[in-house]
Amino acid sequence: MDYQELRGALISKGKADEDRRSHHVFFFIEVDGKSYRATKISHSARGQISSKILSLISRQMRLTTKELRYFVDCTIGRKQWLDLWRERGHT
Repeated sequence: MDYQELRGALISKGKADEDRRSHHVFFFIEVDGKSYRATKISHSARGQISSKILSLISRQMRLTTKELRYFVDCTIGRKQWLDLWRERGHT
């Protein structure tokens, strides 16, 4: 998985708002009327995501690495992601 695929999935499927004003690109989602930072990516991030970074991003998004791959590959949609977010006690 590369950074552009992840960014595309967050914006299109995850309906995340992108904030590029910092030294990182932050992605925010709204869950039950509250705004949460889903994850962040460096402005300079290009190409394939290393397994270490993929693991960190998955945890920030309250997903397993496998679930994150499913999210990017369209097997898990926004509703399922937010259900997992709530289920894991982060709202």
